[in-house]
Amino acid sequence: MADIADQVEEILTNLSSDDRAVKSFAYSNLIHFHQLSTTEAFDIRVLTERSHRLLTRILSDISDDDEEIAVGALKCLGFIIYHPCLVASIQDDIASSVVESLARLVMKTKMKAVCNLGVWCISIQQFSASFLDCHFHSLLWAIIHAIDNPIGSLSTTFEAIQALIKLATQVGEKMRDSANLWAPPIYRRLMSSDKRERDMSERFLLKIRSIVIPPPPNLSKALVMDIKQKLLPRMKEMLPDHGLRVHMISAWGWLIRLLGSHALKNRHLVNEMLKIPEKTFSDLDPQIQIATLVAWEGLIDALIHLPTEGQGLTTTEEHHIQQVGVVSSDISKGHTNGNQEDRFSKSMKLIMTPLVGIISSKCDVSVLSSCLSTWCYFLHRLDLSVNSSSVLKTVLEPILEVVFQKGPHGIGIWFWNSCLDLLDEYISAKCREADSDVKKKHSFQSPSIANLLDCPSADACLWMKYPIKWLPWDLNMLNFHLKMIHVVIREASGTTVTCDNVSLAYHATLKIFRSVLKGVQIELKRSSITYNEIMLGIGEIVSFTKEVCEELISKDVGFNDWLNICLELVEAVEEEVEPSVLGSPLYRVALDLKYINELQLINDIKYANLEGIRSIAYMDMVSPMVYLTILHLCLVDQSVLNASNVEMILNKVQKQLNFIWSSYDPLENLHAIVSFLYRHRGYIWLKLWILIAKDLKRRIDNVKGDSVLKVESSCNAYVTISWFLSSPFDLCSPPLKMLTPVKSNFSSKSCQIPSSRELVHVIEVWKLLYSSMNCSLQSEYSIMNGMEDLCAMLSRVFDRHTSIHEGGLHIYSEGQDQYLTFPLFGEATICVLKQMLRSDKVDSRSSGNNGQEDRHYDRNSCIKTCFKFISSFLRLSWTIAETNSLAYLSDTGRVFSELVSFVCHLHLKQEILLVIEGMSDTLVKWLSSEKASEAPIIAEISRFWTETLNCLQRTQPPIAFDSSFLEIHATLLMATLDHPKPSISEPTIVFWNSTYGNQVKLDYPQSLRPVLDKLSRRGKIDLYKKSPLLLNNCPRAGKAVGVQQRYRVAITQKTSSKRVEFMEHTGNGSNPCDYPSWSLKKKKLELTEHQKEVRRAQQGRERDCNGHGPGVRTYTNADFSQGNEDSQESQELRNPESILEMLRRAR
Repeated sequence: MADIADQVEEILTNLSSDDRAVKSFAYSNLIHFHQLSTTEAFDIRVLTERSHRLLTRILSDISDDDEEIAVGALKCLGFIIYHPCLVASIQDDIASSVVESLARLVMKTKMKAVCNLGVWCISIQQFSASFLDCHFHSLLWAIIHAIDNPIGSLSTTFEAIQALIKLATQVGEKMRDSANLWAPPIYRRLMSSDKRERDMSERFLLKIRSIVIPPPPNLSKALVMDIKQKLLPRMKEMLPDHGLRVHMISAWGWLIRLLGSHALKNRHLVNEMLKIPEKTFSDLDPQIQIATLVAWEGLIDALIHLPTEGQGLTTTEEHHIQQVGVVSSDISKGHTNGNQEDRFSKSMKLIMTPLVGIISSKCDVSVLSSCLSTWCYFLHRLDLSVNSSSVLKTVLEPILEVVFQKGPHGIGIWFWNSCLDLLDEYISAKCREADSDVKKKHSFQSPSIANLLDCPSADACLWMKYPIKWLPWDLNMLNFHLKMIHVVIREASGTTVTCDNVSLAYHATLKIFRSVLKGVQIELKRSSITYNEIMLGIGEIVSFTKEVCEELISKDVGFNDWLNICLELVEAVEEEVEPSVLGSPLYRVALDLKYINELQLINDIKYANLEGIRSIAYMDMVSPMVYLTILHLCLVDQSVLNASNVEMILNKVQKQLNFIWSSYDPLENLHAIVSFLYRHRGYIWLKLWILIAKDLKRRIDNVKGDSVLKVESSCNAYVTISWFLSSPFDLCSPPLKMLTPVKSNFSSKSCQIPSSRELVHVIEVWKLLYSSMNCSLQSEYSIMNGMEDLCAMLSRVFDRHTSIHEGGLHIYSEGQDQYLTFPLFGEATICVLKQMLRSDKVDSRSSGNNGQEDRHYDRNSCIKTCFKFISSFLRLSWTIAETNSLAYLSDTGRVFSELVSFVCHLHLKQEILLVIEGMSDTLVKWLSSEKASEAPIIAEISRFWTETLNCLQRTQPPIAFDSSFLEIHATLLMATLDHPKPSISEPTIVFWNSTYGNQVKLDYPQSLRPVLDKLSRRGKIDLYKKSPLLLNNCPRAGKAVGVQQRYRVAITQKTSSKRVEFMEHTGNGSNPCDYPSWSLKKKKLELTEHQKEVRRAQQGRERDCNGHGPGVRTYTNADFSQGNEDSQESQELRNPESILEMLRRAR
């Protein structure tokens, strides 16, 4: 250790020597010692202890005329003022001497090496900023002198520039304030013909950019004078030289950047300067175009400035959105905010004009990359102002629109993807942290769409180099987002786009669209949002989805998966926006679907307003959920249901149904589905119906609580489901000749006949859904009323089918079985009949046990409607049978068999009369059909007719077989009395003789007289009773086959009276009527006051008739309104004289 100290002491002794050789050798030894001591703490401590003595010797030698000694002294000085430990040991007065000595040396020396080392010492010194403040100007002038050194040494200039950089890092504010002094020598060299000078100057400006940008006013003023006098003329001189254009435009960029705010104050000068890039932008050389784009960033710096804290910024905390005011470069007094915004807008348009032009043109990839980089730099420089709607429209929208319009095939997949990612980053800002976090951290990183690709480098996301300060957006920006997404989809649907690019585009846009929907949902949750804002958001979302889907439908997109994309757009809305919003009764949108409008023009539509359910129509106001449901169905209709995509479509429909059942009002959506189905024809829709029916059945079976799908709780629900049950029959309607269907991909397949297996499936599903619906009804009242509604609907559908077949309006391909779907109709009819029979039994038990139900239904109306429906089916089946199609008569036979089981349970007069009324015309057709007479079905018709005749004779109250009833009954009797089949004619003859043949006098209808004449002459029928006296003595003996005797007449003690009594039923067990009749258990009802008065009046007249007592009560004076409660009491015949006396009094 002592040796080291001795060495230093020896060096100090030699430095004091007058011998120049010794002194020079001493500096060499000191330099060597410095090199060895950099890692030795003891060596540094030895130097620190002797630093004062060393600096005294060194400062005296740096100005020595001997260059070798001066150079050695400066090298040793540089080490001492660079090493932190040694610098700390220097006293202030010595440090001041060092700085001043260096400044004087640089200014005065004529030796290049000495000057270089003097500036080098300044560039590496480690003095404190506070110390340098005192000596700043002396150092600065020394550096400026070195830059423009008289020697003309580039090395000296380089060292001087390094010294400037050092001062800029230590005393930045001082450097900025004095930029007008040191900057001119730098920017002037940008125009130098020596590349080394240009490069040195540009590198220096890049390093101290934060010091001079934005430029201080004194620098800008000095630059304005320089540009006018020297620099602009020099640039114009260099412009024609193609080889100097890159250097010239690069210098132009720095000059315009250093003008700063003075650019707007010197418009004429700026306009002259803009003529330079105007020439270079149009140059065909990509290098010149790239250099121009880089220089254009200088104009951005000149015109766009970061807002100072608290200036130009307003925050709306409620919306979590910061609306950034425009900060104009022109901050001079006397200019209003309006003028500032106008100038700012013009500046943005000026900057964007060449960028949009380059992006729109065909250019080299490198030029395109540079253009997008400049654009991203512009967005970065806009700071928070980038979130302003006017800025987005001017800066963001034009570039994105051009890039998306060109598509990945036109602009390059990487740039196109980067712009998509940039848009997604902005949209995703809505879902990020709150406003307070946004202010602290402006740069966001969102999940990148680029992960769909293997990007070659991070440069694919251009904005990563220049972070953009996105803030959460509000609903006012929704239209912009949707417009950009629409542009991407529109371009991707072009015929020249490859499938890979199309797939990439659709998946990317779907991701962005979901981000938009999430942002919208966040807005809709705000407590302060207004109704109009909600409608704005919903309306734009729905309109966008509709426009995209209709656009893809209207043209051949060249992509097989387009339907899936459309359906996913609809699903995205339903998944991201809450059901309470989509299904709310407060929010309504117009059903403006083009497909629905065209559909209404079809003449085939017969169900514009269905009974009990209003059909959807074009421009109806519906909930957003109904709108999306109809749009979903329209998309399905526009698809081609083939083996390749039918499974996908049905899966999408199933998913849509899940949304419907979980919606705010599923019944409203089911209503829309039913209405939509009734606007279509074709067997292909049966696949969709089966899917919906199965899901609906499952929902009805699993329904809990007071859900709107609980049929019992809502009459509208039952009506809607009933119409849905009717729809498969309408879908099976044959195609008509006069129809002009909507242009649809389905049109080519709508006439296909389903297979028998498919029809069996439809029948099974229909029966299961019908059963579930009835099981959901809690009372017989609901079941019967519901069945009445369904029968009315089915009657309408069956009648329509009959009209089509009768008119020959259907179209079938050769070889098609046009009646293949008929079993579906028969099964539905049989289901209804069985339900009627079950309800009749239940009603019978209920009447016996409870006396009455809590809720009554109109049974007569139900029977009338149901038999009208059954008659519609029989008329349809008769029409089919008459066209030589007897293959499906087995279904009709089963219907007649079920009719027998039902009719045998009828006992009330009004009910059997309703059956006769509903079935009369159709039954006559079947009884008169020659083809039916030769078919096995005639046996079932005979059984039904026979049971009907039996039922007519057992009604309660009894039917009066008089002339009035004969007039009603005439058509049926005409077809059956002389029917060729004995199984029909013989029971009818027996019926006649037991009813009409027992009447004293009848008025025979003209149409019935020929048949009656024929049969009476043959002795088969009796037309009337010849005398009442003969009736007592000649009772009819025997019974005809199929008609049982219902009455016996007992002679009383009085010759003028007899008792008419019911006979006990003695049929065997094989008769279906052996079931106990619920009608006989009906509670005996009380007479009204009016009826009692009529009864008393009748009895009074009877006593006045010569004392003969009561006479016969015929249908002319009996009151049947309350039932025939006196039918089992003793009734005496009234004699003819009494009857004549009553008639005279009545006159």
